[in-house]
Amino acid sequence: MNTRSKKALAAAGATLAVAAGAGGALAAGGKGTRGPARHPGPVAIASYLGLTPAQLRQQLRSGKTLAQIAVAQGKTVAGLENAIYADVQTHLDRAVANGRLTKAQEETLLARLKSRLDDLVNHAFPKMGDAPLGLRGPRLGAEVTAYLDITPAQLRTELRAGKSLAQIATAHGKTAAGLKAAILGAVKARLDKAVATQRLTPAQETALLDRLSAHLDELLNRSRR
Repeated sequence: MNTRSKKALAAAGATLAVAAGAGGALAAGGKGTRGPARHPGPVAIASYLGLTPAQLRQQLRSGKTLAQIAVAQGKTVAGLENAIYADVQTHLDRAVANGRLTKAQEETLLARLKSRLDDLVNHAFPKMGDAPLGLRGPRLGAEVTAYLDITPAQLRTELRAGKSLAQIATAHGKTAAGLKAAILGAVKARLDKAVATQRLTPAQETALLDRLSAHLDELLNRSRR
């Protein structure tokens, strides 16, 4: 695969990630895009529901699912899923037209999105209150490389080669369980500080840690191939 194709796939993957994470981005208070014209997600969802992004964000923060919000707004869950799918497809069609993505790649990405739509619209995000932005998406690269005792450049190289974090840990004489504990420990330390300064409640910290713990195994065993 040439460099251009790799960049196109990365861009398309980002498009799907934004679409699949739109609810989370809004619940966390982020815009979920770098501009309305660049990526799909929150703007398209809010538009279909007849809400502003701020109104949608507020409802998601209260613990409602996208499906529940749709029904409350007099919309249908099927219609919401169609709106998300159509918006992503529009962006991917543009990538195909520009030669940055093949039709086969687009179909694969759309099939992946379609298989996840039900989970997306029925997922309730933890009540976030006014959790600070730095806690919504902590960068853990330093903690990961410190535990593995490798440089960030080495980690990037091995991930690009198709290895999972768990495989990299084993190759460097570490364990997946140890890496998981290191990540959880680092996140908990940050959240503890937020609780101590009253930027987060203990209940919010617990919800965030539970959510992270539930997804860590998948994260550690995911590869780029």
